[in-house]
Amino acid sequence: MKRILFVLFCLALGAARAAFAHSTSTSYLLLEAPAPDAPVTLRWDLAVQDIVWSVYIDQDYDGVVTWQEVTEARRYLEPAVLREITLARGGTACTLRFRDVALAEHTGQNFLSVSLVGECPKEGLLAVSGSLFMSGDASQRVLLSATRGQEKLAGVLSAESPTWLEPSRPSAWASFARFVREGIWHVLIGYDHIAFILLLLLPAVLRSEDGKWRSAGSLSQVARDIVTIVTAFTIAHSTTLALAVTGTVHLPTQPIEVAIAASIAVAGGLNLLPKLSRLRLPLAFGFGFVHGFGFANALSGIDAAGTALLPLLAGFNIGVELAQLAIVSAVLPLIYLARNRRWYAGGVLPLGSCALGAAGLVWLWQRL
Repeated sequence: MKRILFVLFCLALGAARAAFAHSTSTSYLLLEAPAPDAPVTLRWDLAVQDIVWSVYIDQDYDGVVTWQEVTEARRYLEPAVLREITLARGGTACTLRFRDVALAEHTGQNFLSVSLVGECPKEGLLAVSGSLFMSGDASQRVLLSATRGQEKLAGVLSAESPTWLEPSRPSAWASFARFVREGIWHVLIGYDHIAFILLLLLPAVLRSEDGKWRSAGSLSQVARDIVTIVTAFTIAHSTTLALAVTGTVHLPTQPIEVAIAASIAVAGGLNLLPKLSRLRLPLAFGFGFVHGFGFANALSGIDAAGTALLPLLAGFNIGVELAQLAIVSAVLPLIYLARNRRWYAGGVLPLGSCALGAAGLVWLWQRL
């Protein structure tokens, strides 16, 4: 029991430190290569929080970057950006020039939008690489969208894989496989999503009888309950993920993040009331729509459409489901074996639910 509670409390404590788990450390790089012999234009949207330690921008240290501060810091910003990114074509380095800088906003955060142009002496396939202000942080990502004539290409750069190589022809399979990994990674660093899944799982090995928790029967009965709830959650968040990424529906980021935090607090509260256990299914389905919009924020900077979007969206969604399945597979055997112990219904479930629900309340306060 102590080990299970320790894991739950560590998760809640670590989770509460991250207010916006779905928009952490992401920058957006757009490339346009209209012709093989034409200059390459780049627009790199950098989160201010990722470069504030490398470039002296926030001169008054108030946490808010103003346009005047950006203008005054341009002489520092230009060389810093050019040190962090390299562009090559046909295996030969291109000369990058700093053109302009502007303020932008993504997922409720402040960004610096840097405009660059690359003069390339040779024709051929492009390659983008560099430190990209990632500083070896495994949580950071650069979402890349490239336009090559009429074609749309997408990619992701990270500290482990800091190079993007332009493919000779678009590969749906390569895009699918890359975004399967991104879907898995996004769940594993999304503490709020993991917390919600755990809150749905904890009471799955119990049954409500006369207002009290009793241990569930067979494993098949527990499995049916979990499959039903997880399937409802999956259908809901897959629907809104597709609607949001395709641009069919667009909602502001902050209300979504607030609602995700609220879903965790509500789920934690329901686990303390056995008589309300029947509400777990509609809770999973209803808040699944909200979590889908949260997942969509991770792909909000990708400029893809039509057939180019399908492998990206399918891969990311399958990656999310694989990560969820891994969490269920790791937790279910432990809680099933513990279901008959008095300390599970009387200790692990209420204390774990309170810990995770409290993390949800902290997120809720941070995001309002």
